Amino acid sequence: MRLWHVVGIFSLFVLSIIITLCCVFNCRVPRTRKEIEARYLQRKAAKMYTDKLETVPPLNELTEVPGEDKKKKKKKKKDSVDTVAIKVEEDEKNEAKKKKGEK
Repeated sequence: MRLWHVVGIFSLFVLSIIITLCCVFNCRVPRTRKEIEARYLQRKAAKMYTDKLETVPPLNELTEVPGEDKKKKKKKKKDSVDTVAIKVEEDEKNEAKKKKGEK
């Protein structure tokens, strides 16, 4: 084998790896301005979605856990988020106390 045979085989090998990677990871370069703008808007929307998703509290803070001890609910951490159910229960308790105080 001559030197140009080795260089040719090596370059074909490298080219086939590059083509395979581009097909697998879909790293096509956009060719028109419309495609570039569409890709920019898509990335911007994805970033806004992830930013909003980070502000949502975890599911265990949004729902009540069945069988959870009532005493545990009363102990609130400073970083925990009050759920609507807890606020409604507190309002009902406060109203009941006010009615007992009026009687």
